[in-house]
Amino acid sequence: MLIVACQICGETVILPGTPDSDGVARVSWTCKACGVSQVLELNVSSDGRANLRKIVGGMSFCEEQTKSPANQE
Repeated sequence: MLIVACQICGETVILPGTPDSDGVARVSWTCKACGVSQVLELNVSSDGRANLRKIVGGMSFCEEQTKSPANQE
């Protein structure tokens, strides 16, 4: 699975795909938002387990901190 964004409008798409034996994934698609054809080559590591902590950490959400009326200046 590859998560990529349109180079024109930034629309995110999830595409099926795996890297070749040389570690490069090649994808092509047409953006549904702006209609532009896309061709992309991505260098992908063959084993993402080494970066699993970074991947999972990047998917987390932080709680939004709001100021109480007493703390506002």
